[in-house]
Amino acid sequence: MNARNQRLCAWSGPLMMVVFGIGFWGVARLIPPPVPGASATELAHYLAEHATRIRIGLVIAMLGAALGFAFPVAILLQLRRIEGPSAPLGYIQLVTGLLTPVLFILPMFAMAAAAYRPEARPPAITQALNDLGWLMLVGFGGPAILQSIVIALAVFGDRRAEPVFARWVGYFNVWAALLFLPGLLVICFQSGPFAWNGVFAFWVPLTVFSAWYVVMTVALLRAVDQEEREAVGPGAPAPVGAARPA
Repeated sequence: MNARNQRLCAWSGPLMMVVFGIGFWGVARLIPPPVPGASATELAHYLAEHATRIRIGLVIAMLGAALGFAFPVAILLQLRRIEGPSAPLGYIQLVTGLLTPVLFILPMFAMAAAAYRPEARPPAITQALNDLGWLMLVGFGGPAILQSIVIALAVFGDRRAEPVFARWVGYFNVWAALLFLPGLLVICFQSGPFAWNGVFAFWVPLTVFSAWYVVMTVALLRAVDQEEREAVGPGAPAPVGAARPA
């Protein structure tokens, strides 16, 4: 095993959230989200006034989102310890996990297009691009829900004497999957708690999503430590370069 690289992959998740937060929240100031019910003229005026700041923030946020490609790889490697080399749940997790950064980046391109030259086109087009970006970003929960469910199934199916992940990690993933569900309803509401700036559609999933990366990082680091101990246990081959007994 390469414990160092696994740990780097595990840390990529929290790092993604930090860099994304700096760009999307700190620089672009797109959190809290714009009100869905704002008029096209108001939105176009706001984007034209703050276009430079928004563009720079989105660039930083997209760089941060790219870090997310490494995180599901770390989870896959640990799920393979549970399921074996074929690891059907592990590979489902990998595919759904790799979609997460893509579904972060694509809506940000729509938002960037809205802020690209809002003063040079009809406000209704700018509003449509902005709608597309926010609906995609907040409503993409399907892959994250499936990813959490298959992780939970793998954790509950672990029959090792010393499980790779504690059972509470499985329960946490079930809880996370349930709390991601309200985000799927953004396409049905333009105001209230289920709109893209609402409590249940935006703030609750955002909080859970951030907590998920923290929890899974801690769980992954513990699992890598456990795997490393097993690798150097009795009967394990000596590391390359290690002194051999005379």
